[in-house]
This record gives sequence, structure tokens and C-alpha cells, in this order.
Amino acid sequence: MRKIACLVVLTCFLVTLSGTAFAWSDRSAGRPYQSFLAPPSLAIWHERNDEFHVKSANLRGQHVFSGEIRTDGRFYDINEKSMGNGDFIKLDRNRKSIRFRLTGRGFDEFSFKVRKGDTLKFDLKRDGRDMPNQQILIGKKGWHPRDNRFTLK
Repeated sequence: MRKIACLVVLTCFLVTLSGTAFAWSDRSAGRPYQSFLAPPSLAIWHERNDEFHVKSANLRGQHVFSGEIRTDGRFYDINEKSMGNGDFIKLDRNRKSIRFRLTGRGFDEFSFKVRKGDTLKFDLKRDGRDMPNQQILIGKKGWHPRDNRFTLK
């Protein structure tokens, strides 16, 4: 009887551990605020269902946001939202890399999920140059990475 109780406790512990091992950081949870009056920005966040979003706000002038997102897992369930002419999302055939380009004025957005992975590596550009980190907003608090190349876990 004692062995069964130990086995049940061990099983519960392993199930709990495996569930949190693939959870994304709370720092990237929740949609950041993007103002109409602020400089052009790129917001990145995830929802409770582990769906990630990338949204550009481009209300001053015309800018091109581009970049690459890589994962140690596989991308799936990729959705384009509010994308205009000249915008694109390209997924490599191994489903490990997304290249994107968002152009024009207003808001452009796409979303994706990651299967069997716990790392996202971003390399972001604005107008073909490294994107200023102060214009990258991550999670509900809108924190800024150190530079345009960063990793979320």
C-alpha cells in the first residue's frame, strides 16, 4: 500500500513538472498597449492558450518591419490578421523559422503557436536596419529587450 502511495505522489509530481516545463514566461503574457501617438512599434505577446502575436503599429510615416523568428520546436496554426499589400509571412519547410514583412500605415498582425518547443529567437528590423529596442514592446507591461536580437523562453 505504501509503494502505491509513493508511486501516485511521484506520478503527480512528474505530471506537474512536465506541464510547467513548456510554459512560456509570464513576462511575455498579455497584450501591450500601442498608442496612436507613439513612434512606430512592434508588439509581441502570448495568450493563455500559448498563441503568440506579432503586431506592428505604424501611424507616423511609412515604415517596413521585417524579421525572422526561430524555434527549437515547430510552428503551426499561423494566422494573418489585418495584413495589407506587400505584407507576407513565410514559413520554412521544416516549420522552424518564420520570415515576415509588415508594411504600410496602421496596424498589421499575425499569430502562431509552437509545438514541442520552448524557445523563440527573434531578429527584428525596421526599414532594413536593426530595430531600436525601445520600439519593441513585449508582454502586458511592454518591456523592451536589450537589442533587436533576443530570445523568449
